[in-house]
Amino acid sequence: MITSYPGEKQPSVAGQPPWPSPTLRHLQRLTDGCGIIQHAKFRCPDYANGYCTDDNSRALLAATRYCRWDNNSDAQELMVRYLAFLRFTQHSDGRMRNFVSYARTYLDEIGSQDCLGQTVWALGEAATCAHNYIAQPAEEMFRLALPHVTADFPPHSLAYALLGLYGYGQNPDYRKYAQLAARPLADALKEHYHRERADGWEWFLPILTYANARLSQAMLCCALLLDDETLLAIGLRTLDFLRRETISNGAFSPIGCHGWYPRGKQRAEFDQQPIDTGAMVEACLTGYHVTHEPVYRDDAMCAMSWFYGSNAHGLWVYDSESGGCHDGLHSTGVNENQGAESTIVHLLALLAAHAAWSGLHMPQGDMPSHGIASAGGYLSKATGG
Repeated sequence: MITSYPGEKQPSVAGQPPWPSPTLRHLQRLTDGCGIIQHAKFRCPDYANGYCTDDNSRALLAATRYCRWDNNSDAQELMVRYLAFLRFTQHSDGRMRNFVSYARTYLDEIGSQDCLGQTVWALGEAATCAHNYIAQPAEEMFRLALPHVTADFPPHSLAYALLGLYGYGQNPDYRKYAQLAARPLADALKEHYHRERADGWEWFLPILTYANARLSQAMLCCALLLDDETLLAIGLRTLDFLRRETISNGAFSPIGCHGWYPRGKQRAEFDQQPIDTGAMVEACLTGYHVTHEPVYRDDAMCAMSWFYGSNAHGLWVYDSESGGCHDGLHSTGVNENQGAESTIVHLLALLAAHAAWSGLHMPQGDMPSHGIASAGGYLSKATGG
């Protein structure tokens, strides 16, 4: 079910989407000549906490996708800023630093595995953009960073890198390279699933934590990249499990970060974070893309509505005045700060929803075909059944 923008009628099938138009306003407010500032106090950039590669990678990804939606000079300039930051934090061998002070001094030597995975994701998509002054350096940096992502990385880090390889492989010239690089990483993520799944627990880890849906999304994207029915089945099984755990009575409720959700124990309700909601929107849209099943479309719209008041407190998490996104929901209300991560993941989800809008109402027979046939017959392949 799609929740209408407050004060507006539910649009017709041929009408406009029920969400605001994507905007770069708050992204620009948080960005200076070096990159995007990590945190904010209310709407104000919090200079004391400086920058991080994680957020600048996410910002590059968002600016790249915004350019595909509206190829304007503001988005192009932001792409340059964020790519330059990643070049600044990349070692000559391709590894990444993560944290940089406001004085532009390095605060670490080697960033986390998630940091590297996020970087590979952003560079992989930027390498396929239409602007060569972005695509060429992004492709060079991608090729330097990727060899440092190995099969022993944790599931989230693997998923981020796999999403980057999927994006990179959309360029036909890069597809074979992307397929060869993706296979061992996808197999490693598949093994995490086989090792951890249990009765009533279709997941890659013994706990649900942050950005959960990215893991399912990565499996689905790799199924398309590699034309692999087993990966498709795992992607759908895990996404269906996550949907059951987070969607009830037409409302989406992400796993709270104060305790998460360990297998066999009670899930935490708060704090609920935009990074989980944005991931769910995109993963469900991917599920709809590969299956054409309306339930994935509907759940993507359900998760999207969380940003606009369809949540535990009935409060808007998106700020239509600033163009930013609040940092989540506490047990007592909305977090008033509007930092980089929250703003970016909302923008990514919004861009994905707008891009999918016409296809969301396309008759099934008119949906584009993909290398993998209808997913319904392959669910047993996830467990070798």
